[in-house]
Amino acid sequence: MKHFFTGLLLALLLGLAARKAHAQTKLVLPQVSPAVTIRQAFSTSFVELRYCRPSLKGRQAFGGLVPYGQVWRTGANTATKIRLGEAMQVGGQAVPAGTYSLFTIPGKTDWTIILNRDTAQWGAYEYNQQLDVVRIIAHATMLAVPHESLTLTLENVRPTAADLTLSWEHTQVSISLLAHPDALILNQIQEAMQGEKKPYFTAALYYYHSNQPNLTPAVGWLDAFLKAHLDSASDQYEGYYWKAKLLQKQGKKQEAVAAARQSLQWIKADKNEVAKAEYTLLNQQLLSEVGAKL
Repeated sequence: MKHFFTGLLLALLLGLAARKAHAQTKLVLPQVSPAVTIRQAFSTSFVELRYCRPSLKGRQAFGGLVPYGQVWRTGANTATKIRLGEAMQVGGQAVPAGTYSLFTIPGKTDWTIILNRDTAQWGAYEYNQQLDVVRIIAHATMLAVPHESLTLTLENVRPTAADLTLSWEHTQVSISLLAHPDALILNQIQEAMQGEKKPYFTAALYYYHSNQPNLTPAVGWLDAFLKAHLDSASDQYEGYYWKAKLLQKQGKKQEAVAAARQSLQWIKADKNEVAKAEYTLLNQQLLSEVGAKL
């Protein structure tokens, strides 16, 4: 009988524990200020933003919900974070690669944008100015159409430049991001050219697009690329086209014309009609630019 009551008591306790655990099941509810992560390929690495997006919900954002003249977490919940995959200039100031809290001080006309080393705090309650990496003054502009939710974006993205833009309510603020990867890439090219698989084509295009002062090595790399890909019509007409572009940039018009005509000859052997049409047009444009007959 004693064992019976002991077993019954144990069963009751287990049942109560199960019901309690069930009653404490975590509820999954919509986030009041949803978290978002943005990762943008930029220069030779990336820029990443992590923040929570508050919404107006009938409230006044700046000068109301967010006071003027006070340090703001630039979002909701934990402090907004920006991660730079490489060293770059932020608002014209040099910033090493790394992760930083993105604080701001909103103003009616001008804002202070702050990158701070403390990335482990909730809000801006323990903000320490001594940990600032940079402070940037940015002018606020008015939006004709209001933004209901805070939005951080990377706009006007180019290979090595972009604008970090904040938009909320009728306010928009932007600061520039500018990378300088040239020295790094040139070193990479120099090292790669010592290896077995040399990136002739990619290196030549980088020289062209980055406006290197001496394009002669790039022309030589394309010659090596063409020699190594004699069995590929597409590689031949692409290689000769970019060789023509490099020679055009060097002011060698006659050599550029010869390379463009070589490209047009190789195009005839390709079965891809879309590619044929595209590169035919590109070569014709180049020939027109240097004053050659089509």
